[in-house]
Amino acid sequence: MTDMPLWRRPTRSGWRIDVDEARTRADVIDAAGSVRASVPIEPVQHFTGWFAKRQNAVMSRAFEADGPSLPAREPNAVSLRPHDPRAFVSDGAVDGRRREKTGRALVHGRSYTFLHTDGQRADAMRDGVRIASFVKHGFRPQDGSVSRDDHLPLDETDELVLTVFEKLLRPGRPGAVSDLLTDLS
Repeated sequence: MTDMPLWRRPTRSGWRIDVDEARTRADVIDAAGSVRASVPIEPVQHFTGWFAKRQNAVMSRAFEADGPSLPAREPNAVSLRPHDPRAFVSDGAVDGRRREKTGRALVHGRSYTFLHTDGQRADAMRDGVRIASFVKHGFRPQDGSVSRDDHLPLDETDELVLTVFEKLLRPGRPGAVSDLLTDLS
């Protein structure tokens, strides 16, 4: 398997994300290399004080391995090309069971939902109809791969949203037990 973290690898259709230097924004890039959307991401915590150098190095390594994620709870505006002032993407609930962490997006008048069906699988829905299913292979975020089974023909808007779902919401993301262990650490 490659040393490149899973979130940095292109999708099956050649779309990918790239993160700005400040790690506050992810650009969605199509197969031709054009930026199609910009999405705000959860900023990496920066420490100051006695052990800041070590803590910041640990946070940086964790970001590189696990990748960016959407800020939780609130819908986040998406900057699209072409522009859509109503476009947003949301990570869903912060705490609780994985199946309650339903991602949502509204892009060019279409409503999308990202439903986690179990620890390694998720379905992408467009206007209530399943358009793709994701399966994550491998335990750690940087390991393995994500396979996608398309159920309907997809256009560029669908690919954009599926890239956001695959790279920023990720199938098989942590549930309540992982949230608790993270809080304790």
